[in-house]
Amino acid sequence: MIGCLTAPFRALGCLVVVGGLALGWLYRDQVVRTARGWLQRAEAPAAVSTSTGRPGARALTSAKSKVDSLNGWGADSVVLTPSEFASLVGDGMDAELRRQLDSLRVEPLDGELRIRARLRTGRLPSDVMGPLAIALRESEPIEAIGPLRVLRPTVGQWDVRSIRIRELPLPADLVPRVVSRVLGNPEQETVPVRVPPGVRAIRLAPGAAILYGAKGS
Repeated sequence: MIGCLTAPFRALGCLVVVGGLALGWLYRDQVVRTARGWLQRAEAPAAVSTSTGRPGARALTSAKSKVDSLNGWGADSVVLTPSEFASLVGDGMDAELRRQLDSLRVEPLDGELRIRARLRTGRLPSDVMGPLAIALRESEPIEAIGPLRVLRPTVGQWDVRSIRIRELPLPADLVPRVVSRVLGNPEQETVPVRVPPGVRAIRLAPGAAILYGAKGS
């Protein structure tokens, strides 16, 4: 009796399998192309932006060697790769600020510097962050953009104009307060950056940073 009841279902299952095989044969070329596309996407390495750099010991050594050419070899300017520039920026940051940034990435833009990192949010001003303060985790992805300039020998300044936390932009009038709170100094609304000796100016362009020496025109 049970066999009689299940027989229609077995027959239906056979029809589904046969139908699937028939469709697969009819559209075999399309199936093969689709499968190959999936495999290629799975095997392809993740795209890495060549305009973004990460600090590293080797890149820092290379950057310092190029800076030395401004002082000792008489070069007017040198071009740093994103990784070399990222290493100089990380090395020149205030030590306390650098400790709060994990997974630092630096990208030279057209006249501006973009930094992406994970920020330890303990110093963010909860009194002015509004509802976002309640949702903040111990560290959050942050993006900050602004121009970088040399003020005087060995002293530079990064004027942060915009900040995003979790892809949410902060109001412009809140940015200086966040910067000063992160730096732990209510009077400091820009980020100080130590500039290597002999560098009188820095020009940022997509994918490169050009450092000018004191002898340059």
